[in-house]
Amino acid sequence: CTTRLSYTPRRAGAVLFYSQHPNGEPDKASQHGGCPVLDGEKWAANLWVWNGPRFGPHAPLFDGGENKDEELPNAVTGQFQNVKKIPALDRAQLFFEDTFWGNMYPGDPVLGVNTFWGHRWNVKVDGKIYKTWVIGDNGKTQRFTI
Repeated sequence: CTTRLSYTPRRAGAVLFYSQHPNGEPDKASQHGGCPVLDGEKWAANLWVWNGPRFGPHAPLFDGGENKDEELPNAVTGQFQNVKKIPALDRAQLFFEDTFWGNMYPGDPVLGVNTFWGHRWNVKVDGKIYKTWVIGDNGKTQRFTI
């Protein structure tokens, strides 16, 4: 730990590095390890972030660096809006499955999302599911209203 590249920890500090090349091939230079604790405690947390699909037909190919841009045939632009003046829906919220996406209050602008066939979107009111939509293969732009 004293003879190689190292990071001296600081409160609220972080280290960011990429473990893959843009084509998805692992970057062997990103291999790393932790140093032993010499004094006190060691706290650590990992946050993994991916810039695109990891699995399936649109995952990156290990093709020697050539990145092929292809259209995603099952990609959809979803548009969600509360157009009704029903008092019970004044506090409607949009969720991707159980993950909060945004408020769907009457008069709010359209919530636009990039999504895919088979994705489930839920409208909840006071924590209870009011409506569920499943993205289908019926168009590149699909509009859903309550």
